[in-house]
Amino acid sequence: MGHPSLGLPPADRTAGHPRAAARLRAERHRLAPLALEASVRLAPAFAARYSEVDMRRFLRDLDRHIEQLARALETDEDGFVTNYGEWLVPVYRRRGVPMRDFIVLLGGLRDAVLTALPSEDVTVTRRLIERWAGRLKHHGRLPGDHQGNRIVRFFWKGAGFADDSVV
Repeated sequence: MGHPSLGLPPADRTAGHPRAAARLRAERHRLAPLALEASVRLAPAFAARYSEVDMRRFLRDLDRHIEQLARALETDEDGFVTNYGEWLVPVYRRRGVPMRDFIVLLGGLRDAVLTALPSEDVTVTRRLIERWAGRLKHHGRLPGDHQGNRIVRFFWKGAGFADDSVV
């Protein structure tokens, strides 16, 4: 991915699949609600974990996710989605959204986007979303995204009962 401040040329918007990207941009207002519905269908507990305000935020975010996916499709560079995903990790952590739920959102995005694309662009889109989700799986293993191992936490605290002063 070229960066102008480093003296690199900008990404070529005709190098990948510009027609598929244009189609995604044209239908993004239809695809975002479909992606959220598909996410809820993939993980039924997803809707129960989040409030109506959070679901509206996810819907707003999906619009930007579609734009980043369109940029990656038209330039054929996965850096537009993988770097964007890395940037979103602290934002979603601050909102209290674990990475497994963000990966569920990407699965819903995949299912919705594939309904709008022609068959020759489906494999490229799946590959981009798989790389995007693959980068996020690493962050799901970091502390703060899961409860952790209770036994290890017990010994880490010094094997003391009701001792919150250690950790």
